[in-house]
Amino acid sequence: MGKPDLERISADAPIEEILEILDRDGGLIIKGLVDSETLQQIAKELKPFEQPDQEWKGNFFPEATKRICGAVGKSKTLATKVFMHPLYQDVCNKRLTITKQSRYGDDIRTFKCSPVGNASTTFDIGPGATAQQLHRDDGVHHLTHPNPQPYMIGMLLAETRTTPENGATVVIPGSHKWGDWEDRPPMPEETIPATLEPGDALLFDGAVFHGGGTNSTESERRKVHGVFMIRGNLRPEENTYLSLPPSIAESYPDDVLKAYGYGAASSGLGWVDYKEPLAAVLGREVKQPSLQFGAVGYA
Repeated sequence: MGKPDLERISADAPIEEILEILDRDGGLIIKGLVDSETLQQIAKELKPFEQPDQEWKGNFFPEATKRICGAVGKSKTLATKVFMHPLYQDVCNKRLTITKQSRYGDDIRTFKCSPVGNASTTFDIGPGATAQQLHRDDGVHHLTHPNPQPYMIGMLLAETRTTPENGATVVIPGSHKWGDWEDRPPMPEETIPATLEPGDALLFDGAVFHGGGTNSTESERRKVHGVFMIRGNLRPEENTYLSLPPSIAESYPDDVLKAYGYGAASSGLGWVDYKEPLAAVLGREVKQPSLQFGAVGYA
């Protein structure tokens, strides 16, 4: 019996069919999510933010990597045509929305909590890049597994062709149902490459094991745009980042800012440009940065 494959489905398929495959396998490929004109406009808007290949101090991202963090804030087309794509939003709303009743005195009130954006990053993997560690994206939120419903749903949109040779993201279908402490680690031989044409997308549960592949080509780059949403309750009650913006925070001491959200967890939760917020936003020296990324992050 062969290992399971990644199902490929048209972007105009019924949402019920897409959800069924996502629930069963933890990921699937959406064919033809956006057209070439949309891809060209996204590339044009992000071009000013491209950087040289960035050395990563650690073993999570390969060195031959260009990353554009906060991509939704740098490309309105990515925000409106990809992050807000009706298919992606429908999937996220149906699987991440929380509806709960709470008692207020004699009243029982029903509250709805919609999903919110978690991150958006463009990944441009160059020749010579080695395979990324297999990981779960929702691990950054310190969750336990398995869960009856996803806590995070990600989508990687291909700007270029992605192949096993140029570093296509690999996925272990069904691994979103695994517990945290299996008898063995996820194995590369269990993975399936998400081969994509420009405009195709990999839609996946944040609990599924996956990782960027090896780029063994001499000249091809593999570029994808990643958008991620989480359950809306994975955030503070008050929007502390708007109530204490950088223009005000620059006059506050480090200990106050770290406790109020300007510090990252060792898993990477709370990063800015994959750096400690105090360093990335306020330019302060962080003598003992907590940011490690361990075995979690985004591919």
